[in-house]
Amino acid sequence: MKIISLLSRKGGTGKTTTAQALTAGFTAKGFRVLAVDLDGQASLTHIMAADYEGRNIFDVMRRACSIKDAVQHTDAGDIISANKSLDDVEINGDGRELLLKQALQPLSADYDLIFLDTVAAFDIMTLNALAASTGVILPAQCDILSLNALQDSYDLIQSARENVNAGLKIYGVLLTRVNSRSKTAAQIADMFKQSAAAMNTRLFNSQIRESATVQRVQALQKNLLSFRPNGNAARNYQALINELDVILNSERD
Repeated sequence: MKIISLLSRKGGTGKTTTAQALTAGFTAKGFRVLAVDLDGQASLTHIMAADYEGRNIFDVMRRACSIKDAVQHTDAGDIISANKSLDDVEINGDGRELLLKQALQPLSADYDLIFLDTVAAFDIMTLNALAASTGVILPAQCDILSLNALQDSYDLIQSARENVNAGLKIYGVLLTRVNSRSKTAAQIADMFKQSAAAMNTRLFNSQIRESATVQRVQALQKNLLSFRPNGNAARNYQALINELDVILNSERD
C-alpha cells in the first residue's frame, strides 16, 4: 500500500483538486483507492459529496471509532472525511506524530493507494501525514510566490525524514493553474525544474492548466474526470495519473 501526501505551504495551489482527481482517476484504473481529508476546512470532503457529520479521521485518531467504520463510499471514490473539529485538535503525549500511521495500518490489505489532503499550515496533523506517508507530491501554482513557498515544504520534508520517516520520498513537483498564454510561464517552469532537481526529485511533465471548469465541478460536487472528460483540466489530470502510475509501477518492479 502506497500512502501519498499532497503537500503545499501555500494555499490556492490546487492541492485538494489534485487529491480528488488522483482518487477518482486511479479508482477508474482499477486500483483500490482511499482519500483522507486532514484539513479542518473539509474542502475535499465537500467536493467528494461526503458526509461532514459522520465519523471522521479525528474520531479515528482519538480512537472513538474504527478506521473501517469511518470510510465513506462516493461516486468519486472512497474517503475518510474531515470536519471542523480538526481545527481544534490537540494531540499530546509520546508518539503523537505517529497516530495517523498507526490508524491507517488496518487498511493495508484493503487499499492499494491512499491520498492524504493536508492543511497548508504545518501543524501536528501535517506531521502525522508525513510520518504515515511513503511519498509526497508537491502541487505548486506556476508563479514566483509558490516557488518561494516550495522551499518551506522541502524543509518540512527534511525535518520529517530526520525525525519520523527516513524513507519519505518526493514523487515530484506538480505545476497547477498554469496560464499557457503567459510569456513568463515557461521561464517560471524552468525555475521550478531547477528547484525540483535540487531536491533530488522531478518536475512532473504533466501540468495542470487554469480552468473555470474546476470551480464549476466543485460547486456541483461532481467527479472532475467524468464531468467533462475532454476538457483541459480532465485531460491534464489524466496525463498526471498516467505519469504517476508509471512511476509507481517502476517501484513495484
